[in-house]
Amino acid sequence: MNKLKSIGISALAGTLVSLSAAEAGGVTVTGNWEISYTNLNHTKVTGNKLGINKNLGFGASGDVSDGGGVTWATTLAMSDSFGLSSASMSLNMGGIATLTYDSGTGGTGANAVDNIVPTAWEEIDYGLSTGITDLGAVSATKGVVNLTVRAPVAGTGLSISYANRMGAGHQADGASTGEPGAGEEGWDAVIDFVNVSQPHFGMRFGFAGQIEKKQYTCENQRQTDGVAAASCSVGYKDHPYGGSSYFTLKLGPLSLGTQATFKDPMDPTVAGIKNKRSIIAGAALTFGETISVSYGEAWDKYRYNDATRGGSVFGVDAGRDNPASDGASIDGNPGEYETITFRGWSAAVNFGPAALKATRNTVGGWGENSSNNAYGQGKTHSEINLSLAF
Repeated sequence: MNKLKSIGISALAGTLVSLSAAEAGGVTVTGNWEISYTNLNHTKVTGNKLGINKNLGFGASGDVSDGGGVTWATTLAMSDSFGLSSASMSLNMGGIATLTYDSGTGGTGANAVDNIVPTAWEEIDYGLSTGITDLGAVSATKGVVNLTVRAPVAGTGLSISYANRMGAGHQADGASTGEPGAGEEGWDAVIDFVNVSQPHFGMRFGFAGQIEKKQYTCENQRQTDGVAAASCSVGYKDHPYGGSSYFTLKLGPLSLGTQATFKDPMDPTVAGIKNKRSIIAGAALTFGETISVSYGEAWDKYRYNDATRGGSVFGVDAGRDNPASDGASIDGNPGEYETITFRGWSAAVNFGPAALKATRNTVGGWGENSSNNAYGQGKTHSEINLSLAF
């Protein structure tokens, strides 16, 4: 990338392609190469600390007769197999409504607002196998259709996404998944009440929600077969769902943000998770278009179906809080709740087509293999990255 990661107030459904009217016949080729040095903490095996990433993107655009535009974009991940990474096609209808077919960009719907807390480079769970609870499973699916309606200038709007097959892969024209058990579709929606972005001021406030429509659930089986809900011990109790609220504010070089998310996976198993709740907060400083720095923290609380399960009391909340406050019993078992904490910082310096970026993220509590996380030891991911773009 030849630009620092934007930490301002993004559009409701920003994608890898432009959603505004395009010039006829516009064709672009872009690419980026990155080399990184990564270091993990002493409890994990790092191996070779040097890595490289390379991507090549193609795009085209054209006008349509009613004044709107159509755009197309494809990204190729230049691995040994040189496979398709993402693709999208977008039809802009006069600047008010946009219809997008998205196959892997993840730039529409709830996935575009899964975590909009400002950062200089990467999010604070980057590089960690334990991720912060967020939304986006529907609109991150390959083959999702998104409709966005947005008020001009103000940015207030509504975005709705639909995937007729959750977790599907890239499909060629005229092809199908050919997989059994079809019918697990998903919907998500994002509504921005305020979405203002100016050079020195910005504000965004809104909500997002998603639901995954499972073909078989305990609830629909109960309605069909009259089976008691208490007998449900496998599969899904009902359709999994989640919701999120977010707020960001930009005042000159300072950007602030916070986001809260709730998810119910509808897991009926004894050892399953009843629900997840996360809160993220962060701030970033930008100096012109050259330097930016950021810091953030997050708290992710899991509630389990079994309140009497066992485990190490020292893993709860990375030793920062009294374990009893997270539902730990007096005999040292963590009980109904567990808390995972995240904290991290990022920095980036832009040199035109080159950018130097760095991050250090830490996860505590029950994240990153809780059995090795006793006595408040967190797991870390540190990385320095040099990128070249054209």
